[in-house]
Amino acid sequence: MKKFYVAAGHNVVKAFSKTGVSFPITKKSLIEKAGKEQIQVDFDKKITLEEYCKDIKINEFENKSQFFNALIGSVTKF
Repeated sequence: MKKFYVAAGHNVVKAFSKTGVSFPITKKSLIEKAGKEQIQVDFDKKITLEEYCKDIKINEFENKSQFFNALIGSVTKF
């Protein structure tokens, strides 16, 4: 049975809290504040928040929900 790492979203929220990210925010401001934070995205893989967000297509987020919808849409592979 394959195990799935499901805490990446939690790790992003921790990075937001640590760096003072609040909403609304632009993608540019978010990256400036928290882009260098290391986010664990799998059991054995960490990447920067900037790298994790690189494929997000929108540039402004009114709230966390909008950000996470954009993030999930950008990292989901079918």
